[in-house]
Amino acid sequence: MSFRFKPHVIDTTLTDRFYAQTALADLDGDGRLEYIVGYRYGDLYWYKYHSPDHWTRHLLGQNSPGAVGACALDVDGDGHMDFVTGGAWYRNSRSADQPFERFVFDPDLTAVHDVVVADLDGDGRPEVATMSADDARWYKIPDDPTQPWIMHPIGPAVHAGLSAGDLNGNGAVDLVRTDIWFENVNGDGSEWVMRPIGPSSTAPPDFQPDWAFDATCSWVCDMNRNGKNDIVFTDAEIPGGKIWWMENLDGLGRTWLRHEVPNSDPIRRGAYHSLYVGDLDGDGDLDIFTCEMEDVGGERPPRYYIWENLDGRGGAWQEHVILDMNLGGHAAVVGDITGNGKPDIIAKPWRARPENGVGGKTFVLFLENVSTP
Repeated sequence: MSFRFKPHVIDTTLTDRFYAQTALADLDGDGRLEYIVGYRYGDLYWYKYHSPDHWTRHLLGQNSPGAVGACALDVDGDGHMDFVTGGAWYRNSRSADQPFERFVFDPDLTAVHDVVVADLDGDGRPEVATMSADDARWYKIPDDPTQPWIMHPIGPAVHAGLSAGDLNGNGAVDLVRTDIWFENVNGDGSEWVMRPIGPSSTAPPDFQPDWAFDATCSWVCDMNRNGKNDIVFTDAEIPGGKIWWMENLDGLGRTWLRHEVPNSDPIRRGAYHSLYVGDLDGDGDLDIFTCEMEDVGGERPPRYYIWENLDGRGGAWQEHVILDMNLGGHAAVVGDITGNGKPDIIAKPWRARPENGVGGKTFVLFLENVSTP
């Protein structure tokens, strides 16, 4: 497979801040995906795609209580996608010229790094799980979502690495937290038991801020296609980090085997604070996308990568560099934006480096998938 992505820098006018809170969702109901991004504890924006080089930016909302994580979902059940970040949600205004209405569902929820949507109580409706500096918890959305949401504790937190999936095959949705997983014992989110997975990489001696430890991106999936869910990880906050997947040997989440996804060279790379696992070449198996940060950099300018799953079972990989323009990525998202059936990529930095490829500006980068079989 020849992976080809055409880069388009679609915005360099954002102010110099810490940007995250990303998502792709059809906000205007036209069947196309819009891109959402915001800066920490500030303004939120959404970008409307018109063509690969033509996008319009709109103000989604203000005074975000969120730091990094966010999600798009139809909170109020009216058929229009809303947005959740930190302890607030923003109701879709149904107008590009009018910001979304802001509702606080928990004023005490702060410093949220991860937000995940899943049916945690088995009622067929989505719930919202968060992981902050304080703890992991989930919220039941009431019939009137403008009222306070019902909070349920899950367990202690690490800096990052929350994802959801059934890890013991009982049909209930469990949660991953980097080094452990929380078993949804009764299937209704009422009781959670911590189960070990295995350690993430050790922070290097020359880079050890408190947020560098046990900080990953994680993704629950059946990597080797044996009917048992595994977990893919990237080290998200340290230079020289790893990519690996944990094989769920017994299908119950009690015995795990680590498989490294090798880099093509020994050069120390920047932090991999993005992760997408899916079929990126149309052959039916799971490939891996990530990219290097600017803010936590490596020994050379940051690049974007796809690891092609050569044997279809996660046992052999080929690394492809899909972008090398001295532009890093953070919380990148993947989806078919152009409508041609191919997954595209859109990203931005957490904080831009002065020496990056657009003169130190904060940017939004669209990678148009122009690959051919």
